[in-house]
Parts: sequence; C-alpha cells; structure tokens
Amino acid sequence: MQIQSEGISSVYLQPASERGFGIIEVVISMFLLAVLAMAFIPLLINSTKATASNTTIATATQIVNQQIEGARAVRSASATSPSCDDLTKFIQVTLPPVIDPRGVILTPKWDAITCPVDYPGVVRARISVTRSGHATPVASAVTLVFVTSAI
Repeated sequence: MQIQSEGISSVYLQPASERGFGIIEVVISMFLLAVLAMAFIPLLINSTKATASNTTIATATQIVNQQIEGARAVRSASATSPSCDDLTKFIQVTLPPVIDPRGVILTPKWDAITCPVDYPGVVRARISVTRSGHATPVASAVTLVFVTSAI
C-alpha cells in the first residue's frame, strides 16, 4: 500500500505480522543469550587458571634448563673439561629467587652431589624449582655431568 502526502516521498505500510520484534521476543532472546553466556563462564575461568599455571611451569622449566646448561659448561679457566671441584663450587652458589610474569616467586635449588671414586667419571646433579612457601617442586631435572678429575 502506498500513501501519498503533500509532496513528501511515499511511505510503505507493513502488515502487522512484519513490524519487528515485540518486547516478549526481545526478553526471550536475551534470556537465551544469558543461558549461553552462563555455560561459557566456567570454561573461561578454567582456561584462565590453566594459562596462569602454565606460565609458572614454563618459567620454572626455563630456570631448570639454564642451570643445567651452566652445570654442564662449568670449568676452571685453565681446564678444558670440568672437574668435580668445579661442579661442586657451581652448585654451592645460592641462586637468587626469580619472579615469573604473574608475580610468583620461584626459588631454584641444587641438591648435593657426590663425586665419583674413579676418573674420568659421571656426577649426578639434580636441580628443582619451588614456589615460595611451597615444598613441592614446580619443575625439576636430573643431569649427568662428565668430569675428568677431582680438582
């Protein structure tokens, strides 16, 4: 249906069934959206927690790897290969705590080592990284370091 009015452009009237959404339809659609949002909120919370935990684990693992690389590379200035004494001095150094991107304080610590009886030999060294105030390590690793002499 077209209506003409004093030089104003024509306007089309729509039947009542095509006039748009009523208040009931809007309320129902908002309710359905709220139900869907409620279903995804726990998923978002869990993924945020997992991301935070993974950040701490990744930082602790990086610290462990750096320390193991340092232990394998340690040697005195005149030596071409590490000695048990060099390795013992390396692991006795108190390592400073590291703060990860979330602000968690991580403390690396070497376990005591035992030098071999016969040389050349292998020394078993273990490092672990714990969260400040916790006893359970976040990351730990054991490495074997080839040593050629006691001193």
